[in-house]
Amino acid sequence: MSNDYYTKDDFAGDLEIDDSRFDQDPDEETIDEAVSNIEERNIEVHVVDDGEAAREYLRDQIPDGAEVMDGHSTTLEEIGFTDDLEAADGFDYLGNRIGEIDDDEERFRARREAVTADVFVDSVNAIAESGELLGANALGNAVGAWAFGAESLVLVGSTNKIVGNWSSAVERIREYAYPLEDARAEEAYGQGSVVGKLVSLEHERVDDRTQLVLIDERHGF
Repeated sequence: MSNDYYTKDDFAGDLEIDDSRFDQDPDEETIDEAVSNIEERNIEVHVVDDGEAAREYLRDQIPDGAEVMDGHSTTLEEIGFTDDLEAADGFDYLGNRIGEIDDDEERFRARREAVTADVFVDSVNAIAESGELLGANALGNAVGAWAFGAESLVLVGSTNKIVGNWSSAVERIREYAYPLEDARAEEAYGQGSVVGKLVSLEHERVDDRTQLVLIDERHGF
């Protein structure tokens, strides 16, 4: 597995972020309540013990020959699933195609089209115990798939991202995940990030479209 990525530990010491509020291990009752409320919103939840189990489960969610895309995710990098996508064994990973495009306009068009992939995999930035799943990114190329674009949406999140309610989830993004992602983007790309597009997934109208893989250990921002 490649280790060519940044984690929370690379930046947390230099930032004023509140671990005591936004990065805690919830008790079993809290996890059960969150899972129940998410599933009431027509989103399947699959709880796994660790990153390796999540990786194995994610591999099984990709049909042979499918077009697959992802949003940048430290969680997916940490569990090794980004490596699986890039290997593209038996499916078409659109990220490999996009990475080979030199022309800016053509690359932007390809990124727009990629939000309609057969399977889109992304991580959440916050999980409300009340059941909402929230994510944000600068351009919107990731969360653009959440609302409607992707045929199948597979979201990944760790239990330390669970907070009490929707308002706290928004605060977690703005006050915790965003400062970490801003620092990562500055280091990786030479420019910081913004909360450009923020999506709150509150109910899935299409049966069997959206699921959350909930990892019971700490990952990502």
